[in-house]
Amino acid sequence: MIRRRILFVWLCCCVVGTLGAQNDRVPGSILVQLFPGAQIAQVCERLHTETGVQVANRRTLSERLRIYALQFDEKNIDAEKMLQTCITDPDIQIAQFEHWIKSRSIIPDDPYFDLQWNMLNTGADGGVEDADIDADLAWDISVGGTTADGDVIVAAICGEGANFGHEDLDYFKNTGEIPLNGIDDDGNGYIDDYDGWNSVDNNGIIPVRQHGTHVAGIMGAIGDNGVGVAGVNWHLKIMPVLNDFIESEVVESYAYVFALREQYDLSNGAEGAFIVVTNSSFGVDFGNPNDYPLWCAMYDSLGSLGILSVGATANFNANIDVVQDMPTACPSDYLITVTNTDNTDMLYAAAYGATTIDLGAPGRNIYSTYTPGNAYSYLTGTSMSAPHVAGTVALMFAAGCEKFIEDYKFDPPGMSLLLKQYILDGVDFNASLNGITVSEGRLNTFNAVNTLVNTGYCHLGVETENNELPALYVYPNPVTDVLCVFVPNGESETFHLAVFSLAGEKVKELHNISGDRLQKGISVGDLASGMYILKLTSDTNTAYFSAPFIEQ
Repeated sequence: MIRRRILFVWLCCCVVGTLGAQNDRVPGSILVQLFPGAQIAQVCERLHTETGVQVANRRTLSERLRIYALQFDEKNIDAEKMLQTCITDPDIQIAQFEHWIKSRSIIPDDPYFDLQWNMLNTGADGGVEDADIDADLAWDISVGGTTADGDVIVAAICGEGANFGHEDLDYFKNTGEIPLNGIDDDGNGYIDDYDGWNSVDNNGIIPVRQHGTHVAGIMGAIGDNGVGVAGVNWHLKIMPVLNDFIESEVVESYAYVFALREQYDLSNGAEGAFIVVTNSSFGVDFGNPNDYPLWCAMYDSLGSLGILSVGATANFNANIDVVQDMPTACPSDYLITVTNTDNTDMLYAAAYGATTIDLGAPGRNIYSTYTPGNAYSYLTGTSMSAPHVAGTVALMFAAGCEKFIEDYKFDPPGMSLLLKQYILDGVDFNASLNGITVSEGRLNTFNAVNTLVNTGYCHLGVETENNELPALYVYPNPVTDVLCVFVPNGESETFHLAVFSLAGEKVKELHNISGDRLQKGISVGDLASGMYILKLTSDTNTAYFSAPFIEQ
């Protein structure tokens, strides 16, 4: 399903031109990503020499990823000419205009509502019974918190402010940083980022905002604490990363998330944050991804670290396959795009797309945390839909077994895509989304978590028919160019071995293999690095198990 979606989205991007997005271009601003080793000062000087126009590095968006916002005076040169000069520069990998963005509009509704139909829909108040995400069933498996390896799970809410004083929310704190001392204490490139990052003011001061407070509560309001509401993940650390209405701030926000997760990985958890998902509820109506290559590429960059991103699509009735949208038409595998459903399980006042919009999630009249103080309120929009999915991703990390976390840390991109596939495969079929979304359904958090834990990855290795097949294991770990399978007392048996990628594609198959040959080794040097699922079948039994492969 994932691969098919990528192909279709890319074709759409190539065929459909820009619709209305040029009006959103920021005058005199071009975003660039340099090739490794290139220096921004030299690039600016060369652009000046070639065009006769002064070009300055207005802002460094990410030193690690070599992304910069360049400024020039459009009165002195045609903008298209400047862009083409950047595109052809030998040190510039990607160049694009910068664009204004806008928040996904939300519709405040009644100020008080004490039932979360989105989590458990009983059919009250005109709703349809079970038109919900089955959160109550998912909580029987896990209520969130840490991974099986002890990692504190963090979700980044991009584009949002916060309400640090709300009694029902638990925000991440960068304990390696001393707040407001003007020093980058942890050496991550960001000064005073104790509470998160403000890409608008280039500091760690996060303003209070109602919208971000509401989104945070849907994802991770503290559950079972006797106050307020319950989020999808009851014990989630929330990281606010503020950006407003300009594209460079968006890129910088995602770059900050990248930096914190990279810092965590490189320090073996001593610094940074174990961020597993980002959520965004902003965008550009009719924005064509061809005009926003850096923004779209950020999802792949985050995905390389194992971070999935969730995006809310537009709040109007339109086919994104045709009209395009940013970011929900971006072709990245690591982006999950979400539209809005109501308490009757119908698509509600939101966009769709058979190849661009992945699934629906509750978004109408959602009751969650709010401001000022410890307030709660109703809001409506795809902004409310997306955090249900982001919270589900975080909950899956809390529910995952030790084997899953171990393999995720070996192959973060591959294992994160497995979680995405479980989410899309686990939706409840929805007639109003049939044929107009990738999954044709509405989020079911229980199905996603249950597949990971009880029927999918964490269930692998348990004999599926009886317990007579002896304990198996694969060696070396990780597998290099030769795969060996130890089958106790099975040297004389005959087996069938099939190897699958995490996407479910069969990549290798061998028939009539003796147990003796399995233990001596099978050549797998033709397979790329990553996690694989192995299915071993004898005359009497079948067993599944996973194994990491690494190229030599």
